[in-house]
Amino acid sequence: MLHGITDTLNIQQRSQSVAPAMGAQQVPNEQQVANTAAIPTHRLESYSKWAKVTQGQHKISASQVAEQGLQQVKALLKQLHNQVKQSLSKQQSVQQQARTKQLQSQLAQLDISYQNKPLVDHQLNLISAARPAAKHNFSLKSVDLSVAKLRDEYITIQLGSDSSRVLLPANENANNLVQHLNSALKPLDIQAAVDRNGKFIFQGSKSQWQQVQAGLLMTGQGQRLPAGEARSIKVSEELNWQDPREWRFGSNEELKQAMAKIAKSMHKVELQLQELAESKQKIQQQLQRINSQKPTSADLETTMTQLTNLMQPSPFNLQVTSLMAQANMTRTQVSALLT
Repeated sequence: MLHGITDTLNIQQRSQSVAPAMGAQQVPNEQQVANTAAIPTHRLESYSKWAKVTQGQHKISASQVAEQGLQQVKALLKQLHNQVKQSLSKQQSVQQQARTKQLQSQLAQLDISYQNKPLVDHQLNLISAARPAAKHNFSLKSVDLSVAKLRDEYITIQLGSDSSRVLLPANENANNLVQHLNSALKPLDIQAAVDRNGKFIFQGSKSQWQQVQAGLLMTGQGQRLPAGEARSIKVSEELNWQDPREWRFGSNEELKQAMAKIAKSMHKVELQLQELAESKQKIQQQLQRINSQKPTSADLETTMTQLTNLMQPSPFNLQVTSLMAQANMTRTQVSALLT
């Protein structure tokens, strides 16, 4: 089953000359529509079947990569748990502390991805359509936007090539100010919230967090921020307990807290491995069903609909239809479009 993936990846470069024509042909002309109408239905059904099978193969491959990665996470967590347990039973040696830090670093640096798409986030969570990657939280080091002021103040925020302007009204508390701030931050794909200490905590995707680290510029009107030229704002990442970088191993109390966090993470990883196994089994069953029978058009449509619910949808139909109006396509070329 998985040999088809290798074949598909091998022909990806050879199909690039076809792909631009496909992308450019968004609206078929009258001649193409006429040619498309002459394509036998069974051939279009075959291409649709190949598309779904190839998608299923990629889905299984991604599941296998994720499973191997989570097994590695599980092994490292188990080693770290045992290491912390030993440190609690007797005074930590320098070697034990070094080993603990090494395991923690290995967990934090794991990169589990398939075709340049991450499968597990920085909090050791399996990424799926129902569970997007965890956001990165950060705070502003030298600026406190949550403080109430006697006068209105306009704040300009610049991130990369994008910028936004927000009015922070006078005499407003932090909860009201954060609402104004979120309206301005929405185009920048960043959100703000107030923590239990009344401090503003900002949240963004991995790409936004990388941009924030590269440079976040802000300008005010002399109250919270000086007026004039934009000022570079330093930020500090706020780590969630699920992130291995947050775990501390200094005192006995920190070791106990770390053990509890590691145990919870191990349980979470076990559940995610079960989730992967169940998902992979469903896809394999659907693929076997497609390959082992010769369905009618109605049966094929039902099967493909069920399979689509388990996999990422792809805008494939119109692309193949457009190409078919121009030339005959082989199964290999059609599969290559899915890579």
